[in-house]
Amino acid sequence: MACFFIEDVMIYDEVEDTPATAQVQGEVAVINDVAAFYLTGNLIGTLAPATLEPLTAIYRARQVLANKMTGSGYAIKHGQKLYYNKAQDKVQASKPAGTYAVDYWFCGWAKRDALASDTTVLMNYDGTRYAENI
Repeated sequence: MACFFIEDVMIYDEVEDTPATAQVQGEVAVINDVAAFYLTGNLIGTLAPATLEPLTAIYRARQVLANKMTGSGYAIKHGQKLYYNKAQDKVQASKPAGTYAVDYWFCGWAKRDALASDTTVLMNYDGTRYAENI
């Protein structure tokens, strides 16, 4: 299961923070000092996700829905820094255990609050700061 989901890459509804019409999912990859995710499927379109080749790599996007860690201690507040946990393939607000830029990295900020029980969080994704331990 991919961690990051993004609506139409070119269209954002900043007023309502609502989805556009097409949604794609992505698998994470690190390219030099950039943490990007490859778009691997159109979940609403006519092509089956399993049959698609990677389309492009997204390294920065204002609205990305990310799978997040759940359970006690994993609530997220609007504006908090988020870190991608490679082992879990999810994001969280606290730095995970392990080595920075190997096991986890900074990947953006939360755009909305997310309860500890929520499985996703809306975030501003920025993979250009992959090697920056902030």
